[in-house]
Amino acid sequence: MEKFLICLLLPVLMAVSCPSPPTAPQKEKEKLNFAYVPAVPDTTNNYPLEPMSERTAFEYFKDEKLLIGWNVGNSLDAFTNGRANETGWGNPGINQELFDGVKKAGFDIVRIPVTWMGYIGPAPDHHITKEYLDRVAEVAEMAHKAGLKAIINLHHDGSHDSGWISINRAAASKEGYNEVTSKFVRVWQQIATYFRNHGDWLIFEPMNEIHDGNWGNGSIPWPQSDILNDWNRFFTQVVRETGANNASRYLVIPGYSTNIRHTMADYFLLPPDSASNRQIVTFHYYDPYEFGIAGTRYEWGSSSDKNKVANDFAPFKTKYIDNKIPVIIGEAGAVRQPYPEDKAKEDKARQNRLDYLSWVFGKAKENGLVPIYWDNGLLSGNGEKFGLFNRNTGQPNSPESDACIKAMIKAVK
Repeated sequence: MEKFLICLLLPVLMAVSCPSPPTAPQKEKEKLNFAYVPAVPDTTNNYPLEPMSERTAFEYFKDEKLLIGWNVGNSLDAFTNGRANETGWGNPGINQELFDGVKKAGFDIVRIPVTWMGYIGPAPDHHITKEYLDRVAEVAEMAHKAGLKAIINLHHDGSHDSGWISINRAAASKEGYNEVTSKFVRVWQQIATYFRNHGDWLIFEPMNEIHDGNWGNGSIPWPQSDILNDWNRFFTQVVRETGANNASRYLVIPGYSTNIRHTMADYFLLPPDSASNRQIVTFHYYDPYEFGIAGTRYEWGSSSDKNKVANDFAPFKTKYIDNKIPVIIGEAGAVRQPYPEDKAKEDKARQNRLDYLSWVFGKAKENGLVPIYWDNGLLSGNGEKFGLFNRNTGQPNSPESDACIKAMIKAVK
């Protein structure tokens, strides 16, 4: 593809920024000017200003003993016909019992994936519906009440085939870049404004698995890598400039497609931040794909399998953990593989899954990483069977799931 400069000329945001080759120091780029005032004021929240820690992100994770997390997947991130739909993918509405059960099981953090599309108004204001902001807040506060830290994000808004945070569109033209980026900035402006009084138990993550359709396989062309750095930078700046507790809130920073290799690459840059040492790096891990997600391989546990995990995680300790930057594995796990016609094979698959979860989560702990299990609520039927908890009661949904939960907790605590 022919290289070009995509200058951010957002009349709405009075922006003055141009992507440059990935080798250019990001700190040399000019900042956006977020002086735009919407015609209708953004939704605010009368949530009382909570105390905020003065600890670094690394100190916070250590002092609060944040060792393991859980995703409430396929709920607020679910969507139908281009509109977020909490119950649209078969799970019931999130309730307090669920989070109470997750906390009781031994988890410390809950990642709450949120899809916002369908609740975002037209340009230039891109107003988010108040009722939806209220619902996201209600769910986050349930997690807090249960004693869990919480992460909220923009999730399937960044789906490469149906979401509006399209890196392909942004890379294709100046107009596409301006369109996607201005909406991204406005959406985060509103989310950050709404949640700015919440305490440090609430953490923001800008987006999920942004990629061009290839899931991070192979190399990524410029300017995609630079655009992702831009979005992380704009996210950081817009959150900070909304003030109150956001001036020092802990922020998760993802690499391209949250792929382990791209997150370790030189072209992935942590953005400049007016708050020192408040950033958290993230990547996702389901390797090997055939075992972790596809369910086409039921055997796992060879020396090669185990060494790969160790070799994948060790560089994160050297690059980030040893430099006091916390790392979360924002999604991790392995699907349940039922073989009802072959009991011996099914028993082997179940044991290998237990061994995988124990090893992966144990190696994460050994390297100072915090793994967050992906649970989509599915135990049977079609689809990826990651479900461990009954979404109504907060209890393990089967003895097999209970064993998986205990294996992960034992591996890190």
